[in-house]
Amino acid sequence: MRRRDWLLASTALALTSLARAQAQRLRRVAIASPGRPNPQQPSFLIPRMEEFGWIEGRTIEYLRGYAHDDATRWEPMLAELLAKKPEVLVVVFTAMTQVAMKLTRDVPIVFAIASNPEKSGLVASLARPGGNVTGVSTRDAELIGKRIELMREITPGVRRIAMLANPDSPGITNFYLENYTAEARKFGIEVRPYDARSEAELLRAFDRLESERMQGLLNIADSFQNRARKELVAHAGRLRLTAIYTVNGFVEAGGLASFGTNVQDQFRRAADYVDKILRGAKPADLPVQEPTHFQLAINLKAAREQGFRFPQAILLRAD
Repeated sequence: MRRRDWLLASTALALTSLARAQAQRLRRVAIASPGRPNPQQPSFLIPRMEEFGWIEGRTIEYLRGYAHDDATRWEPMLAELLAKKPEVLVVVFTAMTQVAMKLTRDVPIVFAIASNPEKSGLVASLARPGGNVTGVSTRDAELIGKRIELMREITPGVRRIAMLANPDSPGITNFYLENYTAEARKFGIEVRPYDARSEAELLRAFDRLESERMQGLLNIADSFQNRARKELVAHAGRLRLTAIYTVNGFVEAGGLASFGTNVQDQFRRAADYVDKILRGAKPADLPVQEPTHFQLAINLKAAREQGFRFPQAILLRAD
């Protein structure tokens, strides 16, 4: 073999070995999304991971799965991700976490958003999760009362409130409906559920809202509602509903007001746990984190257009 050919072959072999060694060093994290791929919507988890030195393609590989706003796809999507043997699985929502738990008791699961993780069986306790699951809770029980209170501050005479929800997640829907109803009943207010998991259902829901003379609106944000938030808030604005949304993305899309956790912070804190697990921590020993600050967002432009005036107390509390 000529020296030139020998050098080329040796270089190629060395590069192949280096590439193989680098690939072997990549840690694998699966991220399950209930929605669709959206290049305009950056992940809040990945920038935080980069702060810890986890650089995609260099030190870590992200396995991404999408359910395309269809809860029936959650299980096959999660099974496909788990078949690729990730070291950590990141999920959102209580219901999706429950599906993931049925599929694995070995792979660490980190939920970025989940309501009542202890009562829903995700963990043994908030302080000591005790299994392969931990993450960041939303403290929904406290939020429910605050949203009803906020609605009454904006519209003191409110008596009929609509709640938009996805019937494919009956556990979550029933939890919110029962708790909103119990809280609203204290003030003589009725809460009625309306299905909203597709464009067609959303249109039918607002037709019913109008005919049934609803005055207020609450939502249980899921991947469909997040994707259709511009249409949703436009319908609510047209009917001049006192709408209190769960996350501020609806206010940014033109909605009246929102009160809830900071979604970006939820994912950043979930990333903290992914980093700890990759470095050897066990989910069972990582206490479920809870939000320390809730965001009140208001839209003054929407209020003017729809004929609302925010009380001074709300103006002072708004973020």
